[in-house]
Amino acid sequence: MTRWALLADVHGNLEALEAVLEHLTDWPGAALICAGDVVGYGADPEACVERLEARRALCVAGNHEGMVLGRLGFDRCVRAGVRAALWTRKVLSPAAVRWLGELPLTRRAPPDLVVCHGSPSDPQFYVSTSGRAEAALAELAREHPEGRRLVCGHTHHQMLHVERRGPVAFAPGVPLELPRVGRCLINPGAVGQSRDGQPLARYARYDAERHTVTFLEVPYDHQRTCAKLRRAGLVPQVAIGQVAIGGSRRLAQHVEGWRTRLTAWRVWRTAQRSSAIPGPPPGSGSRLDR
Repeated sequence: MTRWALLADVHGNLEALEAVLEHLTDWPGAALICAGDVVGYGADPEACVERLEARRALCVAGNHEGMVLGRLGFDRCVRAGVRAALWTRKVLSPAAVRWLGELPLTRRAPPDLVVCHGSPSDPQFYVSTSGRAEAALAELAREHPEGRRLVCGHTHHQMLHVERRGPVAFAPGVPLELPRVGRCLINPGAVGQSRDGQPLARYARYDAERHTVTFLEVPYDHQRTCAKLRRAGLVPQVAIGQVAIGGSRRLAQHVEGWRTRLTAWRVWRTAQRSSAIPGPPPGSGSRLDR
């Protein structure tokens, strides 16, 4: 297999998943990978399981599968996620529970992919910085030396991080050529739960023959998704995080701004410790020192 559609964090969002599957019709011969969290938050966990099972997707278990199955506690999850996990337990069929229960934490995909949710050993590991990406790649080298591309999810943000080089900038729909030597981490983003204020399903395409990855974003019927969430009694503004249901773009941009400033401050702090760089940290006017 040389063409892989990389999915993650579907979160029971059937409309988003179906939009991605439809989008893939122009890329024949691609097989599916899902880097965990098929369920959780969304109102269609059963249907999402059925779609991925029918497509014979190579899936791994995420932290939400762990919570739904009772293998992980709720101490590292927001209240809406806990509520959705408990609801999902009630509505899944025995067959869907069995399918989720058989998902491994890590699996290989030819020729050189290793798939996990957070890191190869911890589905709750959050790759939010370059340092954490390097840590996940170091674990890949130790535990799966044959793997060169680590596919993970969990953060809901698209990312390409090349070992010892750092994050790589990209534009949606533009193929990126991957290094032939060394390792890299690919996060395809979230299919079913955008966290930047835009109602888009995100995924990536990996062409092993051409050594390229392409990050993509697809619109979907998010209003229908929101209506289902309301009928199910779930929390839409947390479950989808987009304009139509209260997760305003302005709020999302505000959160992203703080995330950017915090990342800059962490980089400055690390550099200061290693080389005693003088001066205030980036964004110090935001009072992050408190």
